[in-house]
Amino acid sequence: MDNAYGQHSRQSPREPSSGYGPVVGVDDAAALLAEALESLITVWGRAQEAFGTTVSPTQLRALTIISRTPGVSLHGLAQEMGTVSSVASRLCDRMDSAGLMRRELDSDNRRKVTLALTSEGEALMTAIRERRARDLVTALSAMSATDRAALVTGILAFRQATGHAQTDNGGAHRASGSPQSPTSRRLA
Repeated sequence: MDNAYGQHSRQSPREPSSGYGPVVGVDDAAALLAEALESLITVWGRAQEAFGTTVSPTQLRALTIISRTPGVSLHGLAQEMGTVSSVASRLCDRMDSAGLMRRELDSDNRRKVTLALTSEGEALMTAIRERRARDLVTALSAMSATDRAALVTGILAFRQATGHAQTDNGGAHRASGSPQSPTSRRLA
C-alpha cells in the first residue's frame, strides 16, 4: 500500500499497537521523524544564532562533546566526530585561540592530551542549552499532555532501539517528573 510520501509502508501484522493512535508503518514513521528532526535542527540553530557567536556548527558539536565527556582526549574527540586526529587538532586550535577550550596533559599519562572547556566555553554552552530548553518548552507547551506523554514514550522506545537508552543509577528510565538538566546528567 502506498502512503502519502509515495513509499510502500512496511508494517508487520504482528507488531503490537502502543495504544497511542493508529499503527504506523516503518516508512511513514521514518518520514515523520525526519521532518521532526529538521524542525529540531532549526530550534537548535536558533539558539546558536541568538548569541551572535562565530562558532561554527562543527565547533559547537566539538564543544558539546568536550562538555559532556570530561577528560576526553583529542583522539576520543576525533572518533566521536568521525574524523581523524589531525582535523580535530586543527579544530581545537581554533577553539583554543577563541578562548573556548584548552588542552591539558593527563596527570596519569603525560603523553595523553585531554580537552576541557574554559569558563567562556562553559558559559557559551550553558547559554545555548538554556535557550534550547526554553525553545523546546515553548513548542512542548503547544502540545496536549497526552501528546507529550506519547512523545516521551516514543523517544524512550527510539533511544532503546538505537542502543542509546539512558538509565539512572538504579537502571530505570526517567519517565516521570522533571528531566535532568544537561549539567546534572554530566555530574551524575
